[in-house]
Amino acid sequence: MSNKKNKEIQKEDSESEEEQESGSERDSDFDSDGNFVGDKELQADFEGRNPEDCDYHGIKQLLRQLFLKSNVDLGALAQIIISQNYVGSVVKQCLDDGQDDDDDDDDGSDGVFGITTVINITKRKEEPCIKQVRQLLTTLANDNADDRVKALVNKILSDDATHVGLIINERILNIPAAISVPLFASLQNELDKALKKNMPYLFQYLVWICKTYKTGDDDSEVLFANQEEKPLVDEAMASFDVDVAEQAELSQWDYEGGAMTPCRKVLIFEGGKFNQLVRLLKEEVENVQ
Repeated sequence: MSNKKNKEIQKEDSESEEEQESGSERDSDFDSDGNFVGDKELQADFEGRNPEDCDYHGIKQLLRQLFLKSNVDLGALAQIIISQNYVGSVVKQCLDDGQDDDDDDDDGSDGVFGITTVINITKRKEEPCIKQVRQLLTTLANDNADDRVKALVNKILSDDATHVGLIINERILNIPAAISVPLFASLQNELDKALKKNMPYLFQYLVWICKTYKTGDDDSEVLFANQEEKPLVDEAMASFDVDVAEQAELSQWDYEGGAMTPCRKVLIFEGGKFNQLVRLLKEEVENVQ
């Protein structure tokens, strides 16, 4: 299997050379975990590829953005993503002509800009890191959801005949939302191929954890880190919000309208809605361009 996929997107940087930041200012665009948090657009061509062993550190770093300080073995979770590389993609910078994959950094951690995949957390429920993910979902629901949603989460995680897919859609800031369209189109095709081979990717339910930020004194406005995920909320059969300010590096981020408090929105969908979700996120990207 070739590890390259036809999922390219280009992002131009419109700033002039005179407007570029100094070296010290560029350093401030990265948080303590090495994630890019500046407000400048990245100038690069990106493409989706099958995850490989060299992507381990980069995938783990992206998972840390999502799970923060939760009790989940992110290294083991990254290994699972790599082991099922026939489903899902990592976002990497396109190589220049003549440049070889072998020219990448030894650990590959600097080259992974995003990860989009789905993991069967029912089929893999005996693996330690998946046990941790399942326990995390149960705990978060019990602590933050209403009684109906608590009952649903406990029901779908306790029934071995009900296959639950955990969708992971994570990338560094300033990678454009448009990259998600070809990534999810590819994921659709990969799932179809896997199902034709009788692989365990027929899901009765899907769980999607979105990174969000609440703004204003009354938390009336919710911003999505991945803009394409916003319209998916109305399709969810259940959802609940989790305040993760205490786990984040900073409890609040400033933006032009005030301060933002980091949260997670957990969405639960019927498994048969996946294609509809992909259509909605594509429409959202097209509408904001």
